Amino acid sequence: MRHPAGVVSLSGASAHLIYMCDAGYGLHFLARWVRELVVFDLAEGVRRLTSHPADLYGIEGRGRIAIGATADLLLFDPTTVGITPPERIRDLPGGGRRTIRRPPGVHGVWVNGVKVFDGADYVKHAKGPGQVLDRFSRSRPRAEA
Repeated sequence: MRHPAGVVSLSGASAHLIYMCDAGYGLHFLARWVRELVVFDLAEGVRRLTSHPADLYGIEGRGRIAIGATADLLLFDPTTVGITPPERIRDLPGGGRRTIRRPPGVHGVWVNGVKVFDGADYVKHAKGPGQVLDRFSRSRPRAEA
């Protein structure tokens, strides 16, 4: 995990949401590898989840707090951040079940500067503030970023 070419990421694209939920991998990383095992300090742990993958995948304007950058933010308490065990809920069309994990220690999430999670529940919006990322530049090594 500490190798410079390693990327802390996961993708399942919710293809199997009725069976599992890996959505909390970043929160688990902060709880386990940063807080508990101290493999990374907090600043490096946050970098590995934000600007590092954005730079490697050429996602401009994301992954850091800067003037002109997109305001994607997560407000969390590093002493309590984590994920709960998997939980099955029935909220899919037709009463279908899915697996979720709750995010203790998370106090807010903003996408494109718009609050979407208030620490307890999702904020209702007529239209979500997200967008499909479809423009990428060349990857930038850490020295350039």
